[in-house]
Amino acid sequence: MTRRAAVAALAALLVLVGCTAPDGGGEPTSAPSTEEPTSPSPTPSPTPDPALSWGPTEADLEQAMADAAALSDEAAAGQVLIARYGGTDPTVPATLVSDLGLAGVILFTENVASLDQVVASSEAVQAAAASTRDWPAVVAVDNEGGVVQRLSAATGPWTTFPPFMAAGAASGEPDVVAAAYEAMGRELLASGITLNFAPDADVTVGPADVTIGSRSASSDPQRAADAVVAALDGFAAGGVLTSIKHFPGHGSLGVDSHDALPVLEVPTAELAQRDLVPFAAGVDAGAPMVMVGHIAVTDWDPGVPASLSPTAYTYLREQLGFTGVAVTDGLDMGALTAEYTDGQIAAHALIAGADLLLSPRDVHAARDGILAALADGSLSRERLTEAAGRVIALMRWQQQLAVQADVDADDIGAAGPAVASLAAAAVTVVAGSCTGALAGPRIHVRGGSTDDWDAFTAAAEAAGLQVVPLEQEADTEVRLLVEGSDAAAAADVAIALDSPSVLAGSPAPTLIAGYGRTPQTMAALAEVLAGSASAPGRLPVAVGELPASACS
Repeated sequence: MTRRAAVAALAALLVLVGCTAPDGGGEPTSAPSTEEPTSPSPTPSPTPDPALSWGPTEADLEQAMADAAALSDEAAAGQVLIARYGGTDPTVPATLVSDLGLAGVILFTENVASLDQVVASSEAVQAAAASTRDWPAVVAVDNEGGVVQRLSAATGPWTTFPPFMAAGAASGEPDVVAAAYEAMGRELLASGITLNFAPDADVTVGPADVTIGSRSASSDPQRAADAVVAALDGFAAGGVLTSIKHFPGHGSLGVDSHDALPVLEVPTAELAQRDLVPFAAGVDAGAPMVMVGHIAVTDWDPGVPASLSPTAYTYLREQLGFTGVAVTDGLDMGALTAEYTDGQIAAHALIAGADLLLSPRDVHAARDGILAALADGSLSRERLTEAAGRVIALMRWQQQLAVQADVDADDIGAAGPAVASLAAAAVTVVAGSCTGALAGPRIHVRGGSTDDWDAFTAAAEAAGLQVVPLEQEADTEVRLLVEGSDAAAAADVAIALDSPSVLAGSPAPTLIAGYGRTPQTMAALAEVLAGSASAPGRLPVAVGELPASACS
């Protein structure tokens, strides 16, 4: 079921529930009629309140706006902030939410000690929110997979996911992609997470892209869009909110916005054909949130980060038709903090059109900046109410998604089979044979980290290949390539474990892209090498003159 279909089905269910008699059904009682019976007139069906593309109905949003309008200025200012915090003590984020009336908090690796501790932190935050309001708090995380995954096997009992580029390689199988991200969503929701800042909708340009890389699904806008839509469907089925990022697109930039302000010196018409395609598709598919990046678009507001640019938010709303929550990228990033104070950043973002402000360096100063802007008239109370109202509607909608998902503790760590299917659908042979064994039976394995070598060796032996010491004779030399590897080194088979760009420099006659280092990825690669599985994936990025696949 697509995300849009799921939204419609849930909205219809809620309408039916709302129309059920209080006693569960039955005929209404009334005095018998003495009139002659007439031909019955058809009873008009109740007209359901139209749902917005991202979930809530118009009535839901109107109620949320009314609730936001009833808040004090201080409470409304808190309601548009998500705070970062230190340590693993659950009372710390709970106190922030209680004292400042925050929308919620975001967890980073420093906030994760164990599953029990993450659950305890979420419960404490939700209890703090419930003491003052009837909508839940945001408990957010960055969990894309690959290099950006706070809850993984490295930090607890969660499943490690490959980078999102695996979804781009497997985008011909959207059901497989959706199932993988539904499984991730279920793990997150069962751990107390309500919002995941994923999937990444950036269109990478390959090695010149210094920030995004394999976090992007593809360098092809449509393939990236297909992967984004499939992931959105999956996350929604898993019960967590999502935010596509980093509007208007970070994948073609040579400057990291964590450090300084990158600039898109590209006409809007060209952006619409490349960077903006996955965002337009995500909005059309019902993305509830769009993260606006700290990226200056010369064609919009020269020198002004999109996160602080009225033109950027106007384009998002009017040209792409987005009606959900616009959230900023982290307000603690160098692209902003080099020029503005925390209070200025928060006020300017709201004035420009942001609804939710993510992780300012000093959340107290950010709230004070919002209140100061209200006091001097540069920020209207109507704009603040609109922003807070959208956030309230969003969190009430997440409650409904969570009920529909019906997760439990058994979902945590259970995503392995779905990740295995994604990995198997992504593996790509770009040079070499497409049938039979590509290596072995005796192989040498070189390259990669010690962990990579150990994981691949275990997978190869499980697939029936024999990994022999380098001093012994082998039939096939297999080289694992990662960023910084000597791609020109001799090998019979070269395997890219992250971005496939490294394959361009390899002389190996057999070239394979794997897109990740998870156990499932290693198993899928080993099975292709042993000839027990095919390689259905296609390169999602251009790699020199190599074909997208040697097998199609």
